[in-house]
Amino acid sequence: MNFVESRTNYCVYEKKINFLQLFVDNIIKTRYKTSIMTLADKLKKLRNKQKKSMSEVARLSEQASDHRGRITQGYISRLESGKETNPSLMKLMTLCRIYKVEPNELFVRSVGKKPKQS
Repeated sequence: MNFVESRTNYCVYEKKINFLQLFVDNIIKTRYKTSIMTLADKLKKLRNKQKKSMSEVARLSEQASDHRGRITQGYISRLESGKETNPSLMKLMTLCRIYKVEPNELFVRSVGKKPKQS
């Protein structure tokens, strides 16, 4: 095998590796985004189910015992749109108190429905 053939094989190999890496990165991003959107959808669904506005939830959060649990209307909007991806535990606990749900309900497959048993 001469230099040109080995260089050609290396380039083909490198392209395959780059393609696989892009594919894996895309899958990881999609799964991550899906889980974020699921939390965002659940928060929005809980708020709408109780017929509360974002500003009302923000006002209710001011009653949190710890100032770190207080939430602004803008923050609620970012959470529900999926733009805010890392809410603190205190903020999640405050939202759970306002929506009257257990924290684990935010992370199960569907809020208010029992998972299907097989």
